[in-house]
Amino acid sequence: MNLTILGSGAALPNPKRSGPSYLLKIKDDLILLDAGPGTLRQFEKVKKDYFNLTHILISHTHADHLTDLIAILQSIFVRTLELAGGTKREKPIIVIGPPGFKKVYNFFKKTMSPEKEPYEIKVYEMGDSIKDFKNWKLESKITRHVEFWDSVAFKITTKEQVFVYSGDTAFCPEIIEFCRGADTLLIEATLPISIAFPKNHLNPQFVSEIAALSGAKKLILTHLYDLNTPAEIKKEVAKKFKGKIIIAKDLEKITL
Repeated sequence: MNLTILGSGAALPNPKRSGPSYLLKIKDDLILLDAGPGTLRQFEKVKKDYFNLTHILISHTHADHLTDLIAILQSIFVRTLELAGGTKREKPIIVIGPPGFKKVYNFFKKTMSPEKEPYEIKVYEMGDSIKDFKNWKLESKITRHVEFWDSVAFKITTKEQVFVYSGDTAFCPEIIEFCRGADTLLIEATLPISIAFPKNHLNPQFVSEIAALSGAKKLILTHLYDLNTPAEIKKEVAKKFKGKIIIAKDLEKITL
């Protein structure tokens, strides 16, 4: 399993950090986790072809996690047209989001890219759910983020690795339990150390607690505003978590 950090930022523009987006390669599957602003551009920088995406997983529908979804789907479609080379695509694209996602997807797809593709786009919603694919299992868990709609964390399990992506979440029992057994935990560390008890996101203190309580082996911290230095964040997280800590950087490639 290989991870590419396309975007490690959050909801404010940052020249060093694109919007949240992460690319996983599992055998023949190319899986995109979230599609924040700038995701499409980042594919070109890491020399990965978005045309080969097989799965797109959206943790929730805040703009910083969703903005480039339709742009990616439209670009894949345009690549199949004669004017852009007429590349054939037969594999379906599987798009998965939280409860209520289909309504959001259908609105933006109809509004922004209503053309009929010569391949299938399959859209699913997952709450506290499990789906099995050929070489991996996908689990989702509703976490506590905002009151408007649900946000989910995703767990991807292969024979060799358990990978968890937190999405956006507050400190809660659901995320602690869901992260148990994770070999790699890609987790938001949005807020600064100075905010002691955040309600909708995590600070380094809460990341440390979750990692220690869940028994995760390796952390990758993301969704960053850079309100603390990497050294400050690592020091705080290491107070309770004794495993490897990585501060995500855009365009970084990590073998899990």
